[in-house]
Amino acid sequence: MLSEFQFIGTVDTIEPRPTLPYKVLRRLKMSSWHDKNHLAKLRKGLARGNIRLIYANSIASARMLDFLSFLACPVICHVHELDGAIQGLGLQNIRVLERHKSHYIAVSHAVRQNLTDNYGISARRIQTIHGFIPLSNASVAQDPSPEAIRLELGIPQHAKIVCGCGSIEHRKGIDLFLRVAAEVTEKNGAAGPHFVWIGGKRQNVHEMRKQVSSSGLQNLVHFIGNRPNVAPYFEAADIFLLTSREDPFPLVMLEAALHQLPIICFDHTGGAPEFLQRDTGFIVPKFDIEKMADKVVELLASPELCRRTGTAAKQKVISCHDLSVGGAKIASIIEYMLRARSTDMSESAVRGLSPDHSRAPGV
Repeated sequence: MLSEFQFIGTVDTIEPRPTLPYKVLRRLKMSSWHDKNHLAKLRKGLARGNIRLIYANSIASARMLDFLSFLACPVICHVHELDGAIQGLGLQNIRVLERHKSHYIAVSHAVRQNLTDNYGISARRIQTIHGFIPLSNASVAQDPSPEAIRLELGIPQHAKIVCGCGSIEHRKGIDLFLRVAAEVTEKNGAAGPHFVWIGGKRQNVHEMRKQVSSSGLQNLVHFIGNRPNVAPYFEAADIFLLTSREDPFPLVMLEAALHQLPIICFDHTGGAPEFLQRDTGFIVPKFDIEKMADKVVELLASPELCRRTGTAAKQKVISCHDLSVGGAKIASIIEYMLRARSTDMSESAVRGLSPDHSRAPGV
């Protein structure tokens, strides 16, 4: 994404740019001098930059903080991870963040609770701002039509489509997706819906296709791999199925809602149940395959329920989860932290920026 960041503004990188000569040096394990020289120049340039705050956009960004410590400025970490991902990235990231006395933005209450319960971070140092997307993620006129998508995937024009999306891994519940598909197919027979999973590395997609071909789900479950634009597939779908075992606040859920898809998720798996309240979707008991399958059948049997639920989900995204809304909240926290530093406010006063009693405007 380097070129996309460069379109917005000046970009520095912690590692030298991956030019061909540098790649050769790395492969020959002769790049150490080049790396040290690059870091020295970077440090010198940043020191002249009047940098007053560090915004780390994930737990993984913590590995930059020790190098940037010479800036001696406040740190905000925007946490998009729950416990499984944090442990997978390495617990040293939390230790680094705490060493730098970071403040946190959590993308859901579930993320905030994980930080307080499992890592002992004070709730007063954590602000919850739910995930957001640009509303321009909706489909545009030149996108393929739902009819064209069905033709591409070999799905009959009259068939219903249940869609899932994400990497193919245990955390995303790909096995649960297949089990729900099997349960729904058993209830409806060959006339039941088709299940489409978007995303996954090529090898994983190949393995899932082989698994499906040897089951009773062949021709009914489709693993289509990565797509640069998921919008037309969401437009063609009737339901979005979120089978994640752990998901902090899945943005793909918001994208699906923007296409008026009713959403079904498991309870106690992260931030999705915080979005799917009242009339915007259905939350079933954690990993209860039969009940999730029942909700799929119920929705498909009632076009009016699908329409009503999907419309409410879209309206909630527009009202509460647009980039302009979430971005303004983050900007308010940044401005507050800068004011706090410039007026030499005490550490205890800065920690007073709590999720429920923030003095930052607009939060």
